[in-house]
Amino acid sequence: MAESALANITYMDNDELNMSISNDKISDVKALEAFQAAMACGSMTAAARQLGIGQPAVTRQIKELEESVGFPLFHRNGPRISPTERGLQFYGEVQRLMSGLHQIRERAAAIREGRIAAIDVAATPTMAGGLLSPTLARMGEDLPGVVNIETMNAEHVARAVTSRTADFGISALPLEHATLEAKVICESRLVAAIAEGGPFDVDGPLPLESLAAARLLTVGNAYRIRGRINSALARENITPAAEIVTNSSLNAMMAARAGLGIAIIDPVTAFGIPVKGVTIRPLSVNLPYIWGLFSAAGRVLPGELLSFAAGFEAACKTTILDCVFHDPADVRTLERSSL
Repeated sequence: MAESALANITYMDNDELNMSISNDKISDVKALEAFQAAMACGSMTAAARQLGIGQPAVTRQIKELEESVGFPLFHRNGPRISPTERGLQFYGEVQRLMSGLHQIRERAAAIREGRIAAIDVAATPTMAGGLLSPTLARMGEDLPGVVNIETMNAEHVARAVTSRTADFGISALPLEHATLEAKVICESRLVAAIAEGGPFDVDGPLPLESLAAARLLTVGNAYRIRGRINSALARENITPAAEIVTNSSLNAMMAARAGLGIAIIDPVTAFGIPVKGVTIRPLSVNLPYIWGLFSAAGRVLPGELLSFAAGFEAACKTTILDCVFHDPADVRTLERSSL
């Protein structure tokens, strides 16, 4: 295991450090563990105490490791040690390797015990920020020891799920892909975020015509939120006084808090990531926002993943105001309506 994982690691710096460690040079994971412990503890004696072995064994393992890699890992001054520059570089590589080895051990144990060791989720930043934590909090004992969350754009979310590098993908619609299967589909509507106590902070829905006298703060993707906003403004023949365009609803909401204008944002950010000093108001027009949880088509989900899906549905219901659920089988029709 360790030998193959360490194959062909290359280290380079401006001091002409350029070496390749071949498969047969490092064969003992214990030596790497001893090196990790010595780096963390700052002495061979403390490292030995942490590992529960004798100090001479730690010293020997690290010396053999230095002989294998071909450079000193530590400066030695009596009992004191400090890492060399190359030792620091090597430590970063060892940390990554050992972390991966730990995950392999965890997943092997999970396979042996008939459970999953980790849940891998690909989500857009909006979905990750607004819904993932309450989803995981609802899983209880079904929450595995490791949850890997990666944020990416909607197109990459679809690819991660179809390639099965992610168990689930979470994104707003449209997310058209024949090999995706919707598990939960939710709908709410775009909302206005305004500075608390500001001139637009009054009761009732915010009239869209307010934007004629205010700066519009919103996201710039015409394929998604911005397209719906533009269509609504065109129907009402409204031109905003000015604009701040960003790629994040949270950025727009922070600009609203600063009194820079009216943010029109998705409800997941508005209610899932509440910001002090910001009032969330409905709009006078209904601009739908639809999002969902997806897995690879045809995949049979184990119990932990079913628990995640149930937790996601519950998180949407309790977090997002006026959240409506649709039959996942209707996702293609909903995707067309969300364009």
